[in-house]
Amino acid sequence: MFLPPDLTSIREFRKALRQSLEENTFISKDIQQIELAADEALTNSISANYNSSSEETIICRWIVNNSKFTLWIVDYGSGLKKEKIEEQVAEARPSSLQEFLKKVKTYQEGKCEVLPNKGKLTQHRNLGKGLLIMQSLMDSVKIMYHCKEGRISSDPTDSSIRGSIIELAFDSKKH
Repeated sequence: MFLPPDLTSIREFRKALRQSLEENTFISKDIQQIELAADEALTNSISANYNSSSEETIICRWIVNNSKFTLWIVDYGSGLKKEKIEEQVAEARPSSLQEFLKKVKTYQEGKCEVLPNKGKLTQHRNLGKGLLIMQSLMDSVKIMYHCKEGRISSDPTDSSIRGSIIELAFDSKKH
């Protein structure tokens, strides 16, 4: 899927993703988990493109193979910064969904960002703990970077980064 860096892309993306997962007989609970994690990843990519003044198309591709789902989202932001990754990894995982939602709400109350929605800039509060949400819902979350000359790197300090590649993986047999 090729999507413009605009919040309106999320609805189209979620609809296509849900349809694909339903066609592949994923259960409702698993679909909801995958949708939420994918929504977070796409929102982060839209934000990254916008904050880097990039109007490049965001690429979303997924594969379903039996019980296994893998999604890649490619953006043209400046790449997820090393400090942000380390901050998220160091944070203790919540012991319950309620604790997790409370942490997210507390974080969001102090943070608001402006993002494009239908081509107009609008306040968006659902930002903050996207990486933590993805890690909590998916079996695997990988962050890679596409660089100049077509290279792929896993080093967030690489000086030739053109954007991020987020890989989310989920196996319904594990859940």
